Amino acid sequence: MLEGVLTALSDIAAPGPLFVILCGTALGLLVGALPGLSSPMAIIVLLPITYKMETLAAFQLMVGIYVGTKLGGSYASILLRTPGTPAAACTALDGFPMAEKGRPGEAIGYSLMASTAGGLVGWLAAVSFVPFIASVALHSEPADIALIGIAGLVLVSAFVRGSMVRGLIGVLLGLLIASVGFDVQDGVERYSFSNPMLSSGISFAAVLVGFFGLTVVLADLDMVGRSSELVSTKLNTKLPRFVDFLKRWKAWSIGTAYGVIVGAIPGVGADGSTWLSYATVRNQSKDPPPEAFGTGVPEGILAPESSNNATTGGTMIPMLTLGIPGDASTAIMLGAMVLHGLSPGVTLMQDNASLVYGILAAILVANILMFLIGWSASRAFIMVLRRDRALLFPFIIVFASIGAFAADNDVFPVYVAIACGVAGYFLEKRGFSVVTIVLGAVLGPIIEYNVRLGLAYSAGEWSVFTDTWPRKVLVAVIALLIVNEIVRALRRRGETARSAAPDEGHDAEQKKELQHTGRK
Repeated sequence: MLEGVLTALSDIAAPGPLFVILCGTALGLLVGALPGLSSPMAIIVLLPITYKMETLAAFQLMVGIYVGTKLGGSYASILLRTPGTPAAACTALDGFPMAEKGRPGEAIGYSLMASTAGGLVGWLAAVSFVPFIASVALHSEPADIALIGIAGLVLVSAFVRGSMVRGLIGVLLGLLIASVGFDVQDGVERYSFSNPMLSSGISFAAVLVGFFGLTVVLADLDMVGRSSELVSTKLNTKLPRFVDFLKRWKAWSIGTAYGVIVGAIPGVGADGSTWLSYATVRNQSKDPPPEAFGTGVPEGILAPESSNNATTGGTMIPMLTLGIPGDASTAIMLGAMVLHGLSPGVTLMQDNASLVYGILAAILVANILMFLIGWSASRAFIMVLRRDRALLFPFIIVFASIGAFAADNDVFPVYVAIACGVAGYFLEKRGFSVVTIVLGAVLGPIIEYNVRLGLAYSAGEWSVFTDTWPRKVLVAVIALLIVNEIVRALRRRGETARSAAPDEGHDAEQKKELQHTGRK
């Protein structure tokens, strides 16, 4: 493993790959600093550009964007109190008050140092665990791969937005999208309604562009005409002393640990890890005391920012080994693998080891470049925050449409992207997550193929999915998650009924009093 990573690092040292990662990281910082934009949107917009790039270079660009947006989101949180990305919302609790006190440079400095430390530790975790999990996964049979995929869908459904029912509905929509067109095994046409445009299936690029690009633009139309004022015009970007960063090691260590662990859980990503790390550091803190948090203490910046960037390594672990994304950005990367002719999942390491090593090496280089760019170009990024973010929306729509068209050189995928964008907008408004839909579309064909292959190997015996202890464990985990959600739903219904009962009793008493008064 170490030899493969070192070889990939030596390849990246060439001017071409280094320039690609540099551009991706700088763009990620810029996108992350603009509220309303995000890493998934930036990757989607650049997706058509990657069609003509070499596969490794395309993913190095995506990794640079992914890493850069993690830090970029803190700029808007600290200076505008408007998070550039959802994961940076926690940083505003102490970053904005520190900036209000005339210390915006110090706040940005702590964010920069914590982000770099978290990113490097997350990279070490990925390098350590990816080969081990991949080596175990390589011995998997079709039944194991199918159960891993199903477990991934259920896990994401359980953790995304906190409602498994909504998550499973999204997954089923994704599975339905993936099943349109000819069955590759039997050659049977499915759900095409005799439409020749649907007989070859729904363009996956159109699905990605619609749900991750156009949906976000529609959701953020209220930003049109809105610009922001910085909390302070003192753009001193001097970093805090390194010794001040080290003596607060507990805050960023806890944040980093949460980032790696929570980031590796499918569907949770950085949004959950930042708040968990902040709450833990705040509750355990003695100097400063817990009540000081929210007034501009460095620990309140170090914990969420280190956690935010540590997830970049954590989310790569399930993506590169099991084909299960940790968040929306890695879900798009999985889709990009499909578009580049790769097969994400347990065989990725075996079939494309150089790509895996190249992605891991790119994470390390991107974190180093993020620190250098963030340190030297903070003033330029901060000035961009004064602009109206909605000015970028027309360019996003144009590039998203080009991406949908370029996949098949046909205008029909553009219509599909528009339909997915509108559907995604209304689903998001109702509390659904488009990540589950895309994940269902990615893993659906893999699960279907391996389920049918496993049944073919066992002469149609469904007991093949519980033949070994690992399969029994996977089935138990899937069942436990579903049963747990049912129990939680019943408890919520009971609590709702109990809270409504006193009101109903009170209404009945009032009605009796009125009747009694009327008789009088």
